[in-house]
Amino acid sequence: MNFRLASAVKHFGQIRHASAVAASAQEVLAAGNQAAISELSNGFRVTSVENNRHVSTIGLWLDLGSIYDDAHLNGSSAFVEQLVYHGSGGKAQLELELAKLGGRLSSYTSREHTAFFVQVPNAGVEKAVALLANAVKNPSLDNSAVEAERNVLLRKLAESESNLSEVALDNLHATAFQGTPFAQSPLGNTNGLTNISRDDIQSFLKNHLQPTRIVLAGVGGVNHERLAALGEQHFGSLTNNYERKIPQYENVRFTGSEFIYRDDSVPYIHGAIAVEGVSQNNPDALPLLVASTIVGGWSNTSNVNVNAPSTLVQKLSILPALKSYQSFSINYNNTGLFGFQWVSTADDQADVMEITGLIQRQWKSLATSVTNDEIDRAKNLLKSEVLAVADDSTRFADRIARDVLNTGAPVQLADLDKAIQKIDSGSIREAVSRNVYDRDVAVATVGRTEATPLYAAVRYGQSWWRL
Repeated sequence: MNFRLASAVKHFGQIRHASAVAASAQEVLAAGNQAAISELSNGFRVTSVENNRHVSTIGLWLDLGSIYDDAHLNGSSAFVEQLVYHGSGGKAQLELELAKLGGRLSSYTSREHTAFFVQVPNAGVEKAVALLANAVKNPSLDNSAVEAERNVLLRKLAESESNLSEVALDNLHATAFQGTPFAQSPLGNTNGLTNISRDDIQSFLKNHLQPTRIVLAGVGGVNHERLAALGEQHFGSLTNNYERKIPQYENVRFTGSEFIYRDDSVPYIHGAIAVEGVSQNNPDALPLLVASTIVGGWSNTSNVNVNAPSTLVQKLSILPALKSYQSFSINYNNTGLFGFQWVSTADDQADVMEITGLIQRQWKSLATSVTNDEIDRAKNLLKSEVLAVADDSTRFADRIARDVLNTGAPVQLADLDKAIQKIDSGSIREAVSRNVYDRDVAVATVGRTEATPLYAAVRYGQSWWRL
């Protein structure tokens, strides 16, 4: 009796402690992490979070990515990212000017966006905005700059081939969204990068470098009114006059298919399997993210195996063929991908099919019998991730800027935390049943692909109810 009483008291104390922590997290997210947004008369938008840190992340995010490249000129967005540096006398010169402020420059191009941002002490925010604005508005388009960056981009493309997991994910997009802009790689392709001319880039910029397609974002010790004034100062004169065609966000078509790229010099098979996911705005986006977190991931370098809290990891970790796997739920503006990647030996196709079959059965379990323990673990992981975003000014700025470009407004982290907390077994079962169960799949493999699972078997596994 005494043991049971002590156990109950201890358990009660844990509940009270967990509740206090949850309340504290809500307070942290609600106070000092509220994102503000304003819009200039020309449609240029400014979003920011003032959290009184000594260092701020300031940047420009553009609605410009590989989905807007012409099919025969895939790589145009990547060219723009590189050429922007030349607008201030070259990347080295721009980095030198920012370094004088104590800043560090970063940039990226994705399928939907291109971003340029810098971490800088608060005293250097105004100068950093001026430097970034000049670089983005006045990129160098002389032939020598274009040719120099062509070589850089072709080298980057060649180097990317060594990251086979990324190659598999890129090929997954290529087959899943074949015949649509989402099949195009943010890195471009050899044909596009080789043939893009200075005039092509100039035309591309005139189509896309419009104020309604640019967001100035800042997180740190930056006042929103001051940042909005800087936006007006540097971008208020831009107009939305499209001399050529208005960029369109084309409809996306998912195709159940496979992309197999055999390279026997690779010791393993790197693969990815996915169904069509949902857009960022879709009500099922968050339940599917929780579901993907439940599926989780594992690597043979991890100490977690049969002692893992996840039964799926317990089953997969004892398979000698498996080297690693990772679940994902990717949300774009009007589509997505829900699936997983894996790396395994390729000695026996049956071994690979056992790996993919176990994960597919986990998908069906999510649609029928997901447990509260699994959901709570996944929600706690995601809520921790929300706190991590709040603590990282660069990730925070990137998130709110992409929110504004995709949805028109930043998602408040406190609201996101509350939305995660509301996810239950019913919402996960419904979301997985609607979007995953008995849906066509796309499969991509790279390396020793003779062990690629039979497509018909993978597709059949989507509708087989036996768990």
